[in-house]
Order: sequence, then structure tokens, then C-alpha cells
Amino acid sequence: MRISPKSLLPLLFLAACAGPSNQTTPAPAEGTVICTTDDARSVKVAEFLDRYATGDLSFADQLFTEDARFYWSTNESSFGLAEWREGITQQHSVFKEIEMIDRVITTGKYPDGITWTTVWAEWQALNQSTNERSSYLIHLAYKWEGDAVVAEYGFFDRGRYTAEMEAALGG
Repeated sequence: MRISPKSLLPLLFLAACAGPSNQTTPAPAEGTVICTTDDARSVKVAEFLDRYATGDLSFADQLFTEDARFYWSTNESSFGLAEWREGITQQHSVFKEIEMIDRVITTGKYPDGITWTTVWAEWQALNQSTNERSSYLIHLAYKWEGDAVVAEYGFFDRGRYTAEMEAALGG
């Protein structure tokens, strides 16, 4: 029996979070992270991603700070919100029918005091230059300060993505 990578996404969710149950439970031990899926931050990220998939980037102004940084498959270099908009606009010129399949979104406050919203999903879209479906397993992590995101970390096959974008854009 072969297990598909996307079938493991729910297991990652369970492994990453200690969720509340229907039973009365003692207070969490020091250092424990309690993750939720229906909190305001998770809902806000879900709305942002839903709008992103349709090409509506306006909600980014409600989610990110003006000086938010984006780290895609690296911790060594980042780019700002203006560059993110430019890149996503190009992405939408190359791909259509963008979807995030089997999406799991959780938010938790960690022992260091930082709140993160994390997303696991399979990103799928139709490459308009080849008319072929593209698919990437993705993990996104949103770092919060107050009610806004100050950093997005995106983990996916950046090399293959860049090659697809460059081929479609003639670069």
C-alpha cells in the first residue's frame, strides 16, 4: 500500500498541536503549545488565502504590517510587501484556477511568547503556458505581532516553482 504525501497533512496537524478535547483536562504543562483552528487569526489567514486564490490581493493590507518580510524556502533572504504583490501578480498571470487542497490552518502561542499561524496544504493550479496542472506541497508560517503578521515563511519546492515561472514568462 502506497501512502500519498498529502494524506500525511492531517498527521502533521496532530503532531504539531496539543488540542483541547471534550473532556476536562488539567492546565497544560509549561512549554506546551495549544493550537486552535477556529480562532480569529486562523480565520483571518483562511480569508486571506481564499482571496489570494482568486487574485484578490487587497486583503493583504489587513493581514500584514507595512514592513512585513517574506521568506520563501530560505531564512537568509527576504522581500517586502511590494515585492510580494509583484510576484503574486506575476504568479496569477502564469497560473489560473489556483486552489489549496486539504488545507489545515492552526494558530498557537509558543513558549517564547510568539504567536504563529501555520498552514499545510497542497497548492494546485493550471499553468496557462503549458495547459498542465501544477501541484506543490506547501507549508506556510505567519508570525504575529499584535493583530498583524510581521513575517511569512513559505516552504515548498522553490526551484521547480522558479523554473515554471521563468519558462512561462520567457525568463
